[in-house]
Amino acid sequence: MKLKILLILVISLICNNAIAKDQYVGKGNLILDDLEVEWFMKYMSPPAGQSPSIFMVAQEDGKSIWSFYYYCPEGSCKETNKNEATKRCAMSAEKYYKNKKDIECFIFAKGRVVVWDNDVNPAHWKKSAMKSKWSRSELESKFREFGFLN
Repeated sequence: MKLKILLILVISLICNNAIAKDQYVGKGNLILDDLEVEWFMKYMSPPAGQSPSIFMVAQEDGKSIWSFYYYCPEGSCKETNKNEATKRCAMSAEKYYKNKKDIECFIFAKGRVVVWDNDVNPAHWKKSAMKSKWSRSELESKFREFGFLN
């Protein structure tokens, strides 16, 4: 009996954790504008000793309106506190857009992998990975393939 209760508890914790992880990843149609593509290029080329951690986007009516990103020390990347990261992204967007409140930011990429769920992007570590050496046109081509650019 104790084993069954323990098993149920463990399974419910695992399921609950999986649901909590996904709440920060963006979902739905998203079209990036030129500025967000430029910011993503900067994100993909971190300063020496740094690695891309997460790239977040705030959107309105399916179009990006704000982006925000974090780096981490190369070789010792730890999981970024997603709750805190999305709050900081939203606060900076609200500071810029003084007349807009309740802006929400969601994760567009983790590391070099685009994870935004738009039913086109496979969000697979091999298929959705972006390379830092890509030119802007190569990056835009991949974004078009995944439905993030017109």
